[in-house]
Amino acid sequence: MFEKEIEFKNLLTESEYGKIQSDHFSGEKPMHLTNYYIDNNELQLIQNLLMLRIRVQDEKQLMTVKIPDERHVVYEYSGLTNIDLSEGIIINENNIPENIREQLTKRNITTNNLSIQGSLITERFEKPSHSGLLVLDKSIYLGMIDYELEFEAPDVGTGKAEFTQILNNYGIVRREEIVKSARFYNTLKQKKGVN
Repeated sequence: MFEKEIEFKNLLTESEYGKIQSDHFSGEKPMHLTNYYIDNNELQLIQNLLMLRIRVQDEKQLMTVKIPDERHVVYEYSGLTNIDLSEGIIINENNIPENIREQLTKRNITTNNLSIQGSLITERFEKPSHSGLLVLDKSIYLGMIDYELEFEAPDVGTGKAEFTQILNNYGIVRREEIVKSARFYNTLKQKKGVN
């Protein structure tokens, strides 16, 4: 499975998150998503700006590699797998979907020493908004909690305009975009003492 994703993100304070949740998702129950992040002990994937994860949903394990292209555009390659999700266990190469193995091999990433580095739990609200999808997340990982607003759009121009309007409506300052996996790995690197 291959997908092109165009999205805009902004970290929120807890009070900004609360206001948006109250205005757009009052009384709704969030979805709970768990991402298991995969890398080797040297964190070779994240050093090459790649992200490999397994997301568990409906008792299925979907492995996805995300490969950034240009700003706000990410290519995703996904496939089903079924592995032990315990932290630290080396993943058998045969359990990595072929399309993902191809993408990693093309980028000189060895696939025989990858393991689960940890997990991130997201409480997610989402709903269609104008021409895109409004997503509100609370993420819990490695002893941290953070909040984020996302807007998935059909194209960069429309997405940027609508996302800017949403932020302006709430008086939210535009903050540097740091995706969940990068936040997870920044914290993991600090804990491991890796630069």
